[in-house]
Amino acid sequence: PEDLSKAYSIDFGKSPVLGDKKAKITIAEFSDFQCPYSQKFHPVVSEVLKAYPDKVNYVLKNYPLSFHPQAKPAAKAALAAGEQGKYWEMAELLFQSGQGLTEEKFKEYAGQLGLDVEKFSKDYKDQDAQWEKLIAEDMAVAGSVDVRGTPTFFINGKKTNARDLTAFKNEIDKILEEKKSN
Repeated sequence: PEDLSKAYSIDFGKSPVLGDKKAKITIAEFSDFQCPYSQKFHPVVSEVLKAYPDKVNYVLKNYPLSFHPQAKPAAKAALAAGEQGKYWEMAELLFQSGQGLTEEKFKEYAGQLGLDVEKFSKDYKDQDAQWEKLIAEDMAVAGSVDVRGTPTFFINGKKTNARDLTAFKNEIDKILEEKKSN
């Protein structure tokens, strides 16, 4: 059984942060763009960020599972989109795509997002070694904080089984109350 009271020190490295970087609460998610469970539960994070715009931020860490052949290419597509400032927008499209992740789809999404598709494709290919390194760093962090599958969520370093807005709110409100009294 998991010890949900254990607080891990999660190295966010170069991972993008969505929301106020100074927020009191950070949700970290170890995820796989091709995982149906990651796709199912990802929208909840958007709801949480809307509910706590200045109190919660979000970090997405890549944990592409070996049996999802398009998970790592999708992570690289998000990173390549980030070169043009559209990491989060690409990540959203990738999570919504279901099982239809292909290089052609990545280019299509880049176009939908108004990216320079030629630059996107060049970054996707030419920076492959850099993307591999970033993904490997995320995987190493996942190993150090006992991630066993996707998605795995942490709130301020503690694993959580929250998977809907109410459960996330309960945990977040409790933390905010504790911070008020300290």
